[in-house]
Amino acid sequence: MSIKHVIGIVAPSSPVPDGLIKQSFEYFQRLGFKVKTGKHLDKKELFAAGRDEERAGDIMDFIKDPEVSVIITTNGGTCSIRTLPLLDYDLIKQNHKLIVGYSDATAMQLGIYAKTSALSLTGFNCSDIKNRTVAESTLSSLLHYLNQESYCVNGGQTVYHGTVTAPLIGGNLTCLLNLMGTPYQPDFSGKILLIEDVGIEPYLVEGMFSQLHVAGVLDNLAGLVIGNFTECTAKHFDSKGIRTEDVIDLWCKRIKVPCIKNFPYGHIENRYVLPIGQSITLDASNCRLDVNFTGLL
Repeated sequence: MSIKHVIGIVAPSSPVPDGLIKQSFEYFQRLGFKVKTGKHLDKKELFAAGRDEERAGDIMDFIKDPEVSVIITTNGGTCSIRTLPLLDYDLIKQNHKLIVGYSDATAMQLGIYAKTSALSLTGFNCSDIKNRTVAESTLSSLLHYLNQESYCVNGGQTVYHGTVTAPLIGGNLTCLLNLMGTPYQPDFSGKILLIEDVGIEPYLVEGMFSQLHVAGVLDNLAGLVIGNFTECTAKHFDSKGIRTEDVIDLWCKRIKVPCIKNFPYGHIENRYVLPIGQSITLDASNCRLDVNFTGLL
């Protein structure tokens, strides 16, 4: 590591799996980081890792901690959205900390972005540490960003050709849609939208794209990056043979901005880490994303 960040570990979503904190602490220390852990990581309340006030409190403790520069979430699940009314957005604006997570953390990350324009990183959390290692593409892109090094990532298939430079926004589609109509809904206009999901049946994926369409989100984008929709197969509803891939392909025909699909991001082992809120360049013709570091850490 060329930059010695101090990491704060928080659990804004579901209860932390046994052994994950110890494994994460040791892993980040081996990489050269100093590590601090939230006070309430052992808490549980139904689907959440403790009461809303406890989870939000751990986040704010690290926002106020002058040593901590990076806050990393333990795991996904649900309930990060419930921390949003309890966060102090004035303090977050005054003390920029890079929040790293994905999946359920999307709601928290986008809500904070809507209120403060604070950047975050999507595509990694502590549960990605398996057998004391992290997938190469995930770790490489994470460390490039933390070291303030520009990087590029390739993958997917072209839907609509073109190149555009604009702020990236998005993450898990379910969590993104949960913010619609709330005070924490971000502005998608003029941005490159990144989406993925897991375990959603094809007819529900259709409904999600329909909501994006009716809400006007798809009309005002600068670009679109569609990641993996993992295990999004029909289970309880007869899809008449219609697959999620068919739904995505149909909606892709409406896209008239630079767009790629099947990009390596989502609930897959080898995914890339990308900055939410920062301008990136999408070269859809060559299925390439360029992240140029601008000294924001």
